[in-house]
Amino acid sequence: MNDIALTENYDLETTNGDFALTECLKQSQMLLLETNKGEWKQNPEMGVGVVNYLEQHSPARLAREIREQFSKDGMQVDKVSLSGTKLNVDAQWK
Repeated sequence: MNDIALTENYDLETTNGDFALTECLKQSQMLLLETNKGEWKQNPEMGVGVVNYLEQHSPARLAREIREQFSKDGMQVDKVSLSGTKLNVDAQWK
């Protein structure tokens, strides 16, 4: 599935004066991880807010929130693991 591509700074990416398209699964996952609940006008209950978990020592709670949010977005989540500061998520749209 393709969508409008975003830059690293979340600006719209353009190519030759037109919006660039990209495969959007990873981009959508990053947006869900980085945004907080209330930031999505059309669905204020979406968003993991991963930064909120940085000082908490609850990887199980973070993994549960990721599974819940990705599932709400229509993804099948096969694996969520946290090893030190590395987060691994294996999820695909159904």
